[in-house]
Amino acid sequence: MAEEVTRTLWVGTALADLGGVDPSHRAILTAGPQIVWTGQPEEAPTRDVTVDLGSAWLTPGFVDAHVHATATGMLELGLDLTAVGSAAELLAHVRRHATARAADATGVIYGAGWDDLTWPDGLPDPGALAEAAGGATVVLVRIDGHSCLVDQSTLARLDLRDVEHFVDRGADGQPTGWLKEDATARAMQALRAATSPAHLARARAAAVDLALRQGVTTIHEMGIPELSDRDDATCWATGTYDITVHTYWADLSLDPEGVLRPGGDLFLDGSIGSCTAATTRPYRTSTGGQTRGVLFHDDDTVAEFFITATHAGRGAGVHAIGDRATAQAVRAISTAADVCGRSAVRAARHRVEHAEMISRGDIDRMADLGVVASLQPAFDAVWNGPGGLYEHRFGRPAADQTNPFEWFDQAGVAMCFSSDSTVTPIDPWAGIRAAERHHGGLKITRRAALHAATIGGHHVIGAEHEVGALRPGMVADIVAWPVDPLTADLDQATPSPVAVITRGRHRGVT
Repeated sequence: MAEEVTRTLWVGTALADLGGVDPSHRAILTAGPQIVWTGQPEEAPTRDVTVDLGSAWLTPGFVDAHVHATATGMLELGLDLTAVGSAAELLAHVRRHATARAADATGVIYGAGWDDLTWPDGLPDPGALAEAAGGATVVLVRIDGHSCLVDQSTLARLDLRDVEHFVDRGADGQPTGWLKEDATARAMQALRAATSPAHLARARAAAVDLALRQGVTTIHEMGIPELSDRDDATCWATGTYDITVHTYWADLSLDPEGVLRPGGDLFLDGSIGSCTAATTRPYRTSTGGQTRGVLFHDDDTVAEFFITATHAGRGAGVHAIGDRATAQAVRAISTAADVCGRSAVRAARHRVEHAEMISRGDIDRMADLGVVASLQPAFDAVWNGPGGLYEHRFGRPAADQTNPFEWFDQAGVAMCFSSDSTVTPIDPWAGIRAAERHHGGLKITRRAALHAATIGGHHVIGAEHEVGALRPGMVADIVAWPVDPLTADLDQATPSPVAVITRGRHRGVT
């Protein structure tokens, strides 16, 4: 027998004027997971249930289009180090956490968010970290996600011989416990091996709960070897969750029929914080050395990746932060257009993650090729203030042109917004506020930012005609807010959802 479909009328104050809806409408009728009608409540068709949301404004659910979801959940259960201001303070946090988790006996301590840019006492050595942790396997990931600190025992267990250039060493030639890029991936593999399946399941549940609390109804899980593994990515791709999950896996290989989307956070370069993003401008380093970061792949390899994805009709993504990396991504997609045809490339909707440093010429080429800019506005808020990371690494004039939201908007490049959690928290309103207030003046309007944070995340995977705008025929992913999202004063506390509805079901706010 067919399952009976419940028809629910959701009544608020108005629909937010996004995606061509009528903002005078106050009510949405859903039948199971679909929106079937919008209008005035007194004119509504037959329904089984009416849910009065009071004075709430109804919007599409937020999409966080770049999340490391299991790591996010692990951090919810682990150690948040974003407020740590010194090595001594970090060790104190680890010691307190180790004492508190003694009865839990998970055997691991995962933390993230530390930023040593202004620490007065350098980094803690691996022996001190081992003492503070009381024997647990410790991996503490830097805020940019591209390097980590490990304890002495974990360091001794890792085989780092073929990634020696990513192992930091002190004046005595001994490893300091600070690992970068591929060496970080080895540390995360050790952490996963010491983590129970039950703890990983709790972490996934914690990530979903966090997303719902922020009004996020869809995430794009960016599986990367540095933070997870293919099994974990497959769990996200095939599991059943109260939010929608689209899962990428950062591998140059591509299975046209597979459940994992190609690439996503596939690294073309590193990060600005770790001085490994590939740039034309040299970094200003504390040691006075000259570096312009590194490209991890040659042009032919990246081009072949996009050609294969285009032939398969699948949108692929790459991580590119420095302007040499973003230029490489655009060259590769241009080559794919030469081989496969421009229309095929535009239909695929390939994506470039981060694009913190990019030329206006490459932005124009992205617009021509239909490439989506997958951006993290909070990066500007966190790192582009006076005396911040971007200025520290490149000087103020160059910092002013990082994360150029206005340039993308003016060129007609489609944008989707995200947090890159755990790099910055899942907090879409913080991203919208940052996009409106770019430190270099390259800001966009509230409407453009809201579009990128909602409908933009569906556009990049070609689903904007199925889910996003609150129109009949669309999937019923709806969030109710206590204020008009287009005019709310974000200088005050950012709004919290009144209700979150995914696929027509009220998930509440937990």
